[in-house]
Amino acid sequence: MAHENLKFRLSTTSTNWQPVYGGQHHGTFYMVYIKIKSYDKIEIAKDKTAYELVCDFRLQNFRGAITMGLVDFSGHNFAEETHDDTAEHILYFNLEVAPFTKNDYLNNIKILLEAPIEKGLISVFKVLLLLPPKNIFNPNDLENSLYLNPYTHVRDGDQYIDVAYRKHGTKDPFEAPEGMGWGKYGLCVPDVCIFD
Repeated sequence: MAHENLKFRLSTTSTNWQPVYGGQHHGTFYMVYIKIKSYDKIEIAKDKTAYELVCDFRLQNFRGAITMGLVDFSGHNFAEETHDDTAEHILYFNLEVAPFTKNDYLNNIKILLEAPIEKGLISVFKVLLLLPPKNIFNPNDLENSLYLNPYTHVRDGDQYIDVAYRKHGTKDPFEAPEGMGWGKYGLCVPDVCIFD
């Protein structure tokens, strides 16, 4: 079975912690979970409805020396994507995570959805990896930084090399990993869910 077909199962009626993301950054493997507290259809204006999802997020560090932490929930968006002439509706959730950050929970996050969550809806949890704190990593003064961010720089003796990336096999120019967030087809991580 191809990794593209492996998805977490997600239920709007479960009151348990449900896995939504697994990743490894800065040498630490961690998972992100969601606890759905409520999911209701609400009226936001006369004859206009929306769907309110109230949830908590939890990040659990499993292995690695550097603590990863939740910073913020930065919104959601619905998108329609076509693969092999088949259109899929996808709900994207955006989370911000940072190294050297001790924050395991984001509580009572209210998400106002413009469309309902239906059975079979694909959901992708996108993690924007933020830079390390400025007091330990200064990209403008690498010589005096206490920590070198491995996603942006590599040390080679007295020299420093900027890290860049591009998809293998393309002739696109190399891009800097700006803000540390990987693009739409970035690193392969378990971040896809399907609603039951």
